[in-house]
Amino acid sequence: MKPTFIKKGIGFAIASVIAGGSYAETTESPVSKNQQPNVVLIFVDDIGYADMGFQNLRDDIVTPNMDKVAKDGVVFSAGYVTGSVCGPSRAGLVTGRYQQRFGYHDNIGPRVRDKNVEQGLDLSVKTFGNYFQDAGYTTGYIGKSHDGDDKKFWPHNRGFDEFYGFNNGAADYFISGRNVENSEESAHSSIHRNDEVIENFDGYLTDIFGDESVDFIDRHKDSPFFLYVPFNASHGPMQAKHSDLQKFAHISDPLRRKSVAMTYNMDVNVGKIVNKLEQHELMENTMIIFMSDNGGKPDNNGSINSPLRSTKGTTWEGGIRVPFAISYRGHVPANQVIDDPVVSLDILPTTLAIAGIEEKEEWELEGVNLMPRMTGKVDKLESRYLYWLTAARSAIRDENWKLVVPNIHVQNPRYELYKISEDISESNDLSSQYPEQVERLKTEFERWNEYNEDSRWGWNKDRYPYTNGWRGRE
Repeated sequence: MKPTFIKKGIGFAIASVIAGGSYAETTESPVSKNQQPNVVLIFVDDIGYADMGFQNLRDDIVTPNMDKVAKDGVVFSAGYVTGSVCGPSRAGLVTGRYQQRFGYHDNIGPRVRDKNVEQGLDLSVKTFGNYFQDAGYTTGYIGKSHDGDDKKFWPHNRGFDEFYGFNNGAADYFISGRNVENSEESAHSSIHRNDEVIENFDGYLTDIFGDESVDFIDRHKDSPFFLYVPFNASHGPMQAKHSDLQKFAHISDPLRRKSVAMTYNMDVNVGKIVNKLEQHELMENTMIIFMSDNGGKPDNNGSINSPLRSTKGTTWEGGIRVPFAISYRGHVPANQVIDDPVVSLDILPTTLAIAGIEEKEEWELEGVNLMPRMTGKVDKLESRYLYWLTAARSAIRDENWKLVVPNIHVQNPRYELYKISEDISESNDLSSQYPEQVERLKTEFERWNEYNEDSRWGWNKDRYPYTNGWRGRE
């Protein structure tokens, strides 16, 4: 039986540039040719696989700025993150290691595996902020952090010179005017600059993060910088600006209209960042990376993952396969679509390589440098396995095959096998037809899992028997 979905190449949406978010053509402060390259990493929240224009899968999405960035470089049609929810995915991204190596299987929760466990990214593990800071870069973190509550886990204590944002799964987009009041009851969802609560301010949160990013570039344009911008759009709460909602009044589904409007606003702020890089003639000395932290959750935020199966929180494609694009003008040829499987772990080795920072064996990084593939020095990445393990599910894939376990805790787990290179919608389970592939992938997953730490925290009382007063809960 043939798969019901035949993969088609992803093209580029052609969209007119909307005022306020287009590329600027003015120039000033040209950068020295010898300066190490900058990195701008844009990591968005709960954006579905079909929810960016450059994916060319939906007509209702308007993202001209990211479409131009993507067209300027490479779109990875098989781009993955290491987790299907926010916290673990971010832990893998910032460390360049599978987060299961240090017990980060799920979003931080109130219950812990052992009495001595403290919720937060293991302090012995370095972040990309540390690596670039150690190499003399100025490092900035503007947006959402989703880590331990104690400030020793916050970005400004984990390798980032500057942190502006919040430390929580979500925040009110209209918190302006009551940030200080909010901090008295919900400190974790209030906006901080490093340790300090920001005084009340005016504005929509995505716009505020975009403006802060522009200010960071203005202040650090004359020396190499690493700017990480984890927008919380388009994660709930679903709050869009009235002016943006008006642009999409033709969309009848109110939840989808909010999602599209919030994503549009995020793209406008991507345009602000790119405009500023253009203004300072930094585009040919800056790698821009864009991806989502996990798949969308349509019932919650109106996102769309089609043609992928399922949603955020699962290890089917809809939970872990995301829009992913990289541009590096003058260094990476434009108008490329690469179908090789790639993963968020590849970002750290790639950015270290362009910065001339030697990757050391003791760092135990688990991704690969994508530059040889993006520049055409090699026409295919070496074959490898990619792995997923959450508090309840698992999966593994290679170039052609993917094995999914929807529930790892039952006595006799079900194994689903897909020819993922042909059937990205996972519509045809081939486990009974190819038992040898099932066994091969099971064996490889078990080998990988031997080096992981058990999940440190969660919500299940049986698996996490202890509490430690996290956020006042007992």
